[in-house]
Amino acid sequence: MSIKSHAFGRVTLTGQDARKFKNQVVYGKAKPAATKSVKSGVGLVRKMQAKGTLTLSKSSSGRLVARKD
Repeated sequence: MSIKSHAFGRVTLTGQDARKFKNQVVYGKAKPAATKSVKSGVGLVRKMQAKGTLTLSKSSSGRLVARKD
């Protein structure tokens, strides 16, 4: 069981870690927050493709968010 990382970002999983990862990919369920994030990202990509630009602003928590224009 090991996780090996290589130059340029390649990662190799072996043994038990590989089995766990494969099961997560096949049988795992997305969390609601992840689904919401993907939907938001798809909307931003569509907006950027349509307009050619995307405006980001800083929220009160310090995170960057897309401004709804």
